[in-house]
Amino acid sequence: MQTQTSWWPLRPRWTITLLVLALLAVIEAITRLGLVPAVILSSPTKVAGVLWQIVVSGKVFPDLWRTTWEVVLSVLLAIAVGVPIGFGLWRTPLLGRVLEPYLVGTYAMPLVLFYPFLLVVFGLGATPVILIAASMGLIPVILNSWAAFQQVPDIYFRVCASFRCTGARRFRRVIFPAAAPMIFAGFKLCLIYSFVGVIVMEFMVGNIGLGFRVAYDYDGFKIDEMYAYVTIIIALAAIVTVILTRGEARIRGEINNG
Repeated sequence: MQTQTSWWPLRPRWTITLLVLALLAVIEAITRLGLVPAVILSSPTKVAGVLWQIVVSGKVFPDLWRTTWEVVLSVLLAIAVGVPIGFGLWRTPLLGRVLEPYLVGTYAMPLVLFYPFLLVVFGLGATPVILIAASMGLIPVILNSWAAFQQVPDIYFRVCASFRCTGARRFRRVIFPAAAPMIFAGFKLCLIYSFVGVIVMEFMVGNIGLGFRVAYDYDGFKIDEMYAYVTIIIALAAIVTVILTRGEARIRGEINNG
């Protein structure tokens, strides 16, 4: 039996690379020809030059560090709160059924709207940014953790009972490893939402950070520098996504092989 081969000779990774390069070439051309005003779009070569300058001068690192640790703290806070809540909802099905509509509704709510209240309570600084970002990442962790524990096969519990594996030992060796892939998928969503929350909050009320720099350069009509910081944000998000995707694949592989 003959297998069909794709007419496109390049791998998906190289295809994406070529598409990105083609898009950059088109942007370079339309900006050089003056088809788009310079206050709206900057050429990739100018952005690359400004990006090199802010990296070499070290200007970017305080903002990069601030955004990074705000994202890390918000994700850790969401995980530390969300996984136990998801486990508790699984252990108390009645409470889970009662709270499920409210959790799903909160998932669709733009929690950024609560930032004026947090500003009144905590003032300007990192605290309201971290709390808003953590609240945005909390619901995916709760829902995915709850669903993950629900999908653990019943046969696992019967095998544990036959070997007298109970309590914390059963959770550590059986329940959590079986639920780990879906829980980790919740961590990915948590990171995405928390990252967006940090950037948006820095853009709106921050005084330092990558989001603040984008807003500051936008207000000052420093379009080249603004797009340089946008490029850094995109690169940071892409790096984190690749790391998490490989981590999830490794966890799934270990579960399947184990």
